[in-house]
Amino acid sequence: MWLPLGVLIYLGVKGVEEPPVEALFAFFGLCIVFAVLLIGSFFVGSLEKEKIKKNGIAAKATIVSLSDTGLFVNNQPRLKITLDVQPPYDARFTTTVEYIVPYSFLPMLQPGVTVPVYYIEGTREVALADL
Repeated sequence: MWLPLGVLIYLGVKGVEEPPVEALFAFFGLCIVFAVLLIGSFFVGSLEKEKIKKNGIAAKATIVSLSDTGLFVNNQPRLKITLDVQPPYDARFTTTVEYIVPYSFLPMLQPGVTVPVYYIEGTREVALADL
């Protein structure tokens, strides 16, 4: 994406009146691909979490830690949450999930707090029940 943009900027500085059509198509095409991949990743992530909630087994988990990913969606932070999951019939395991968390939920998500989760048996796929 940067190469076509660089070509367009270079030609603009040189004073070329009409930039090459190929560079314009490449730049705008790569911008569209980037936007589709970015939006698609959020969509696929939410579908995966819904699948876990629908097919998963209910369990309890203790929040071990929270960290900010630096990403905000609709002015809501995306957090990396490390969980110690205690399945009813399996051994405990630790896993990390990422969620876009509304500010109203932040007081409830603190290290040491027990939260309800769903998990897929035999994997470390976990989804928070309340988000």
